[in-house]
Amino acid sequence: MESISSLLAKALDASWTRHEFLASNLANADTPGFKRQDLDFQSYLRSALSPGIVMSTTHPRHISSSGPRPLYVTRDSSSLTPDGNNVDVDREMAEVSSNALYYTAVLRQLGEHMSMLRKAITEGRR
Repeated sequence: MESISSLLAKALDASWTRHEFLASNLANADTPGFKRQDLDFQSYLRSALSPGIVMSTTHPRHISSSGPRPLYVTRDSSSLTPDGNNVDVDREMAEVSSNALYYTAVLRQLGEHMSMLRKAITEGRR
């Protein structure tokens, strides 16, 4: 069973990874032919929380499993502009704001959890 702080840390990692996709979309808003990408957040978090298959390496050149890999989705293959780009800057900014609010909420929860642990360890003394 995972600890609460571990779960919250994985949620923060997933939110950060999603932010990187959203930032890439905004950076490529004027790139001809660019198609927006977004993190399949629920699948990413589910893969981060499940132990999955652990690969064993018996040779130094074997590939090791290093946690969940980002799963991205090209949500819409249509084009908003004649050059084939489908990034809507207003929509991306709304998604960035929503993701930032989620990140902040999880970060606060992690802070509260750490505060409760600190109180338990010190028996309420400062």
